[in-house]
Amino acid sequence: MSFTRTTISAIVAVAASGLLVAGALATSTKPSVTPSSSMPGMHMKAGAAMTAADLRVLLDKQLGEHAALAMNATNAGYSGSPAFGSIAKQLDANSVALSKSIGSIYGAPAGNTFLNGKFMWRDHIRFFVAYTVALAKHDKAGQAKAVAGLKTYTVKFGDFLAGATGLPAATLQNDLLVHVLELKAQLDVFAGHKYAKAAALYHDSYDHMFMTGDLLAGAIAKQKGLS
Repeated sequence: MSFTRTTISAIVAVAASGLLVAGALATSTKPSVTPSSSMPGMHMKAGAAMTAADLRVLLDKQLGEHAALAMNATNAGYSGSPAFGSIAKQLDANSVALSKSIGSIYGAPAGNTFLNGKFMWRDHIRFFVAYTVALAKHDKAGQAKAVAGLKTYTVKFGDFLAGATGLPAATLQNDLLVHVLELKAQLDVFAGHKYAKAAALYHDSYDHMFMTGDLLAGAIAKQKGLS
């Protein structure tokens, strides 16, 4: 299926509607990460104490879903698939779920910053949408601008996570950079019709999110004294 002007317009409309981008709705762009005094069940085990294993499973699951949905969305968008809008909605639902998990640990303001802050979670998805459109239009300048945005995200968002978890900022920034470059590479290969390689990169990108989830969960469990 060709990537038509109509399809490009539809992708931009989805992004602009707030399904993928809600930076303008953020009540704060300052990374507020003051830990809350209690830690609810992270929407996973109602009425039960969160364990370190619960936290690891939850973050691994949500981050793994993010990678899969993000690649499904960019692949569908590039291909001009009518499934793009539905996948985009599910991707944003996953983003909201992740922000609630963060908010249940560090408080609602931190969860909102995670989701809607400048160069935070929804912004990095917006940059991937912009990259997808630019790639389809063979717009090298647009691609470079989107990649620059993604690289800035890895720095700013890495700093935000470091402030919350106590992990070294460089460790988190490097991990985030691997993530964005993996997703970019997967889309590039998919766009080049090298589908076997794209499938292998899809697998690698999905697996990497479990490393990220384990990294964050381990630091949070130690910080919060979870057993």
